[in-house]
Amino acid sequence: SSLLIHTDREGRPEAISTLQMVMTRLLTSLPAGRVKFTIIDPVGLGQNFAGFMHLADHDESLVGSRIWTEREHIEQRLLNLTEHMETVIQKYLRNRYASIGDYNREVGIMAEAYHFLTIADFPRGFSDVAMDRLAGIVASGARCGVHTLIFSERGQKVPPAFTAPRFRTNGLVLTVG
Repeated sequence: SSLLIHTDREGRPEAISTLQMVMTRLLTSLPAGRVKFTIIDPVGLGQNFAGFMHLADHDESLVGSRIWTEREHIEQRLLNLTEHMETVIQKYLRNRYASIGDYNREVGIMAEAYHFLTIADFPRGFSDVAMDRLAGIVASGARCGVHTLIFSERGQKVPPAFTAPRFRTNGLVLTVG
């Protein structure tokens, strides 16, 4: 499922470390090539997840070819994930499968990868358009195998769709400090 980490400024290093640990766990627990990341790090300019870029040496699609930091790039990545979700629903799930997990169990080797949108320092770098796209991904992504791993510093103004009670319906909220 999705994960939202809420902490104060002092908890930021541990929150980033937790995201890195979850990403590593996903890479080691799912079959090779079945997990892909889109990484957004507007404050750290990619530094927080730079170690994962070694994956691009083997397959750029595992990390979306780079870590995204600019507002326009963030909007485009979220649009790409939304389009991927549309494709999954219309091409694979249709009215036959409840989720990508059901589809993957039936097709075996032709299984679709799970996508994890990893975001540090949310909502920094996010336009209103990006916020709307992310809200759609959080609401409908799980069915399509698209999940979010988000770190948000307490005190940042976030839209209602990303408050802990609303996020809990589609993911896990970890509040630290």
